[in-house]
Amino acid sequence: MPPDGEPIVVTGLGLVLPQGVGLEAAQAVFDGRSAIDYLPAIPGMPGATGAALGRFTLPAGTETYDRAIQFAVAAAEEAWTMASAAARPPGPERVATVISLSKGATLSMMRWAGAHGRQGESADAMESTADAAARIVADRLEVTGPISAPITACVSGGHALAWGATLIRRGLVDAALVGASEASLHPMVIGSYRRMGVLAAGGDDPAASVRPFSATRRGFAIGEGAAVLVLESAASARAHHVCPLARLLGWATGCQTASLTGLEEDGATLAQVVRLALARAGVCAEAVDMVHAHGTATAANDLAEARALVAALGPAAGRASVTSTKGSHGHLLGAATAVELALTVLAIRCGLVPPTANLTDPDPAIGLDCTPLVARPRRIRHALKIASGFGGHVLAAVLAE
Repeated sequence: MPPDGEPIVVTGLGLVLPQGVGLEAAQAVFDGRSAIDYLPAIPGMPGATGAALGRFTLPAGTETYDRAIQFAVAAAEEAWTMASAAARPPGPERVATVISLSKGATLSMMRWAGAHGRQGESADAMESTADAAARIVADRLEVTGPISAPITACVSGGHALAWGATLIRRGLVDAALVGASEASLHPMVIGSYRRMGVLAAGGDDPAASVRPFSATRRGFAIGEGAAVLVLESAASARAHHVCPLARLLGWATGCQTASLTGLEEDGATLAQVVRLALARAGVCAEAVDMVHAHGTATAANDLAEARALVAALGPAAGRASVTSTKGSHGHLLGAATAVELALTVLAIRCGLVPPTANLTDPDPAIGLDCTPLVARPRRIRHALKIASGFGGHVLAAVLAE
């Protein structure tokens, strides 16, 4: 991935957020509005909070699919329509589909397990696997290039981006649909995270309970949603006269082994991955205008990320506008990085850094400009998206106008 190589471009995106579907739903994030509330429909989980999508018009023909697959289809079709609106897209055999369900189709698997136990196979079970969304999206859009579905916890959508971009960079395809989807508001999932002690209590105002980078941060709330980006070679975009939304200049991935469920306290591996992504992109630390952090609002994660950014960017870390949008849409688990990459593309397009919702008391130990409460107008020439996930996965991607 040479820094002087022609960049890969983003030509379409689709979003499903707890606030709604499409670009209009993203406005709520830029307005700093939170979708986190109590979840009365979760059986046996009194006081559970999360960010659930309310009314949702199902894509035609998806009525029997798992909710996560429905989200993925909606996001992919929106992205594909945007990318191919100007003219004919690349040939179907030259389009890859890399869309992850990091835990499989959770809700369907739970229903299937309850009905069938461990007895035999089922066609329904085949539509609950981690690659089900990728297979179904490819079939619906009639693209026949390679299919894959990375399973790397909360970084799954970022690894989808990295693999789709790698296929393009190697000349194996001209375009790739990349992203991830998550619909896991289920007692087992919520209970697991609650036992880990990483969920914020709703209190009197659940919408204000998730507070990334705050001195009083106390954890996250699980959300549901999806995002799909269309990546293309610059040559492919020129060939069918589509105007790119942003450029993907470089990316890097890594794994830290200090903990299966957290970052190293000093963020050393994440810092190394950030430096590598910037080097591959040919971008210096001083050129980074915005950082979309993972920002889970847990005590350890936010501080470790801040230390990683300072280690990787040096004094330039203080000049970048840092944000975490999880206080608005919740932690979307396997879909988190994909959704936050899509929001980063939108930030570049509109010259507006999304705010960190609920950040009324910044933690002085963080020491960075974390864009509290209100979106900030700023020309974003270069943006850095960082992510981490259970299993030690870390990722950094550099996007540009």
